[in-house]
Amino acid sequence: MANKLVNMLTSLGAAKSKKPKGGDLQDVLSNVPLDAMQSVKHVFDNVTEYLKIAEQEQTNRANIAARRDVALEQIRSQRDTINLLIQRTFDERGQVLAKQFEALDRALANGDVAIVQASLQGMVAVIQTSPFKTIQDMQQALGSKDFVVRLE
Repeated sequence: MANKLVNMLTSLGAAKSKKPKGGDLQDVLSNVPLDAMQSVKHVFDNVTEYLKIAEQEQTNRANIAARRDVALEQIRSQRDTINLLIQRTFDERGQVLAKQFEALDRALANGDVAIVQASLQGMVAVIQTSPFKTIQDMQQALGSKDFVVRLE
């Protein structure tokens, strides 16, 4: 490859110069026109710059992939937490409503109007509250710096 470059430079130098061809590299380079040297330097500089940019972009892609993996793991974690919260919330609501129906059945069997009314009001209160409000409150709490999870 170096020989090809020397031959190319020699032919360029010989075309411009009337001197006979020299045998060593110094003679060849002294006969090479300045434009050809600048062109070779320009090509070399551009190849070097390309290699630097290619390495930087490879690093950038690796950083983007790492941030993507972290974000996906956060999403999976939040999904699991929300899924568990929904499951527990609906289980709890189901148990509360079941107890309210038991109380309603006993009150109807005993003819106790006050307990019938209290049972129905309790059911309405449970049904009117949105379990998704709990999720929204939890997401806001998780975003707070002062949020503490208590495991009981």
